[in-house]
Formats: sequence, structure tokens, C-alpha cells
Amino acid sequence: MQRIIELAEKIKKEYGGADIIETAENAGAKVWFRKLGSLKGFYLYENGIRYIVINEELDEKMKEVVCAHELGHDQLHRELSKGRISETTLFLENNKTEREANLFAASLLISDGEILSELESDNSSDLISARLGYPREIVLYKLEIMNSTGGGFNISEIKNDFLKE
Repeated sequence: MQRIIELAEKIKKEYGGADIIETAENAGAKVWFRKLGSLKGFYLYENGIRYIVINEELDEKMKEVVCAHELGHDQLHRELSKGRISETTLFLENNKTEREANLFAASLLISDGEILSELESDNSSDLISARLGYPREIVLYKLEIMNSTGGGFNISEIKNDFLKE
């Protein structure tokens, strides 16, 4: 997990833009918005070109989450992503690559300070999620990351496949 946290911090420091879309593009990925039906997005590495494709019909916060998640695949699993990975491969509930991409996204999108500020009000993960505008699972992944560095937060089981829903 530490490797993922450090990589997310490095990406923010070296490529950080005004938002996650700009950060992904600064890091060398082409970000495209397309109609994808029920699919939220996917990562493709083909002919040396890295693509993050996001469903244009998602709300802005979900586009950010999908972009950060797919950037995680770009940074952590590029060699596994040659040619489009099928949705069934991507979203296996216990899939290690999905978990890693989710941890990367949580680390990239939410600062410790944001979480700590919200927790001062003794908020539940559902309330923190609503206030920050991110899915509950991303908040739970961030709490898990903070637990790995000494936090003592009670977290429930996190679904790796929440982006499939």
C-alpha cells in the first residue's frame, strides 16, 4: 500500500493540474469522453499510447473518480492493459488490480486534511461521502490508507467493484 500512496503523491507533485483530468493528461495519458452506455470508463494502452476513456454522461465527481481510478491502472498496471480489458476482467470483486487502482484514486483525490476536517464533526462515512461528493467506497479507501499510517478508523468492508454499479 505504501508504494501506491507514494506513487499518487509523486503524480500530484510532478503532474498536478487544476483537476484530475489535467493531471492525467500532464502525466501523458490522453483523456477522452465518450458515450459508453452503462460502462463508466476504461483504460487502454495501445501502440505506445495511453488512453483513459470516461463515460461523458457521468456527473463531474464521478468523472473525477473514474479518471483517477483509470490513471491508477495507467501507473500501476500498464503492461496488463495492452488492448482493452474486458469489463468482466476489470470488475472482479476480489481483483487485486481493481483494489490497487481504487486505493490510488482515493489517495490522489482526497487529502488527509479533508478527511480529518470532516471527522471533527463526528461524521459517518456516508455523510463524509455526501459532503465531499465522492462515492462512499472512495472515502472508505482513504480511511484505509490513513489506517495504514497510524489512523484508527473503523471501516466496513469495501467493495472493489463499486465502479461497475
